[in-house]
Amino acid sequence: MPVAILEVNEKKIPLKDFMQDMLTNIVQGFLKSTKGVPQNIENIKITIKL
Repeated sequence: MPVAILEVNEKKIPLKDFMQDMLTNIVQGFLKSTKGVPQNIENIKITIKL
C-alpha cells in the first residue's frame, strides 16, 4: 500500500488509510496525464508555498 505523508508548516498531519489512498490516487492520475513523467514512479515529492 502506498504511503502518503502530509505536512503543513512542517507539522505532520495524520491521515487515515482512506485519505492516504485518495491523495495518492489524485496525484498519480495527474502525473499519468503529464508528459515527461516516467512510467515507473517510486517516489513523489510536492512542495507548495503559499
